[in-house]
Amino acid sequence: MRIPSKLSAFLAVLALAFTLIAGSAAAQEATPESLQPADLDGLQHGVARAYTIDYSALIDLAATPGAEMTVPSGVLTLSAVILEFDSSGNAETALALLQEDATTDMVGETAEVTKIDLDLGDASIGYASVEEFEGQELETIIAVVQQDAYVYFAVGVGSDQDMQTLVNEFTTTLIDNEGSGAGELNDDATYSGGLWNKFPAADDETIADLIPYDSVIFPEPEGTPAP
Repeated sequence: MRIPSKLSAFLAVLALAFTLIAGSAAAQEATPESLQPADLDGLQHGVARAYTIDYSALIDLAATPGAEMTVPSGVLTLSAVILEFDSSGNAETALALLQEDATTDMVGETAEVTKIDLDLGDASIGYASVEEFEGQELETIIAVVQQDAYVYFAVGVGSDQDMQTLVNEFTTTLIDNEGSGAGELNDDATYSGGLWNKFPAADDETIADLIPYDSVIFPEPEGTPAP
């Protein structure tokens, strides 16, 4: 069972640092057999937010012939997908369907992935992967959690940081914060209200100096091209 292609595409975005620097994560093409968000029984809303460093300078450097590329240290991205269902039973069923191939879709098929315990409850699973690039180790930590009527995917990528603790704290914040529904689109292309209230407050230290990028997974915004 493959993870929904639209979720897979954004999970690749969540691992943006890993994608740009190591090139390991890739979105799947939709196929008639692939599970879509609308196929998940009871799915009401799905949202995603990727907090990342400012990649503009890094991308410009990569495009400059002969330039020496240096990977920034610290947290490169800290991001999450939140799915809201109409019942905890449907959320639990969805978790079983989604988590099977979550690691492959988020960190790529070539990465060596290890299961870890992030102490996020019985209905959770954690993964860790380390890739070396230009002499620097980039650690990817993934948490997949079902709590009540919600399923959470959290991803952290960085170096010289305790990424496991950071992802644990980030995911715990998502779970603890109250939020439900679609929310509203703001003038700066971010969202607020509804499920978006589950994300950390703007002044939260875990996302300090990171830039948020938002995406609605379900229901699809009007005008979204068909896969």
